[in-house]
Amino acid sequence: MRLIIAPIGKQGKVVKIDTDEKTKNRLQNIGIIEGGNITLMQSNFGDVIVKVRDCRIAMNKDVASKITVEVD
Repeated sequence: MRLIIAPIGKQGKVVKIDTDEKTKNRLQNIGIIEGGNITLMQSNFGDVIVKVRDCRIAMNKDVASKITVEVD
């Protein structure tokens, strides 16, 4: 499922990042990598806050909709 519609508070694993290389590299630099754990903390009108490791990261709905996760 897409990150944007994942259940809030449930940890999942990033299965696929379907963006251009520039955005994918930016996400990897902040710790969002395929196979990594991610938790959706908050969703407001599509914009989201996620938890990766011990950090909270905000991203817009366009980027969040291109990240596929598998929820435990």
